[in-house]
Amino acid sequence: MTAQPRHAHARRRPGRVKDIVLVVAALLGLATVGWTVFTQVTGATIVVLKTGSMSPEMPQGSGALSLPAEAGELEVGDVVTAKLDDASPLVTHRIVRIDDVPGSPDKRELVMRGDANETDDLYPYTVEKVLRAQFAIPYAGAVLSVVTSPLFLGGLVLVIGMLVVWAFWPAPVDEIEEELALSEGRP
Repeated sequence: MTAQPRHAHARRRPGRVKDIVLVVAALLGLATVGWTVFTQVTGATIVVLKTGSMSPEMPQGSGALSLPAEAGELEVGDVVTAKLDDASPLVTHRIVRIDDVPGSPDKRELVMRGDANETDDLYPYTVEKVLRAQFAIPYAGAVLSVVTSPLFLGGLVLVIGMLVVWAFWPAPVDEIEEELALSEGRP
């Protein structure tokens, strides 16, 4: 076995860097496809808490992974996102009481309260379906607002495009000939 000149290793580094870039890009793409499939199959979404009413467990700006749930599946203690009516904003609070709705077997009346609040919400929520929080990541909302902004997404598309062009740009002929000579053991 012949020793390869020191400069041969230096010439192979760009190839390794390209391989690493392509693997990282592929993994990110796979994760994106996986998340998309997961949300389409389960109806999952991330609810960003805009107030501190669920502190300290879920401080303002937390992102709560939430799944759709039927009213009949809910239990006292669940953290859910619901609306009072079509004109109301979404509210994410903990259920403190559940009552049946006469004449509507699929609906429930929920009395809710934020963990940081001393009193129950003013009005009960009559719901058929809600989003039930599975877990929350504190301050994830700030990260989500950045990565979903048009400026960030546009920049990401440009960077990925440039990396793909760089990764697949053909090497100069003299470098290819030199690599072939080195791999065959010729000087």
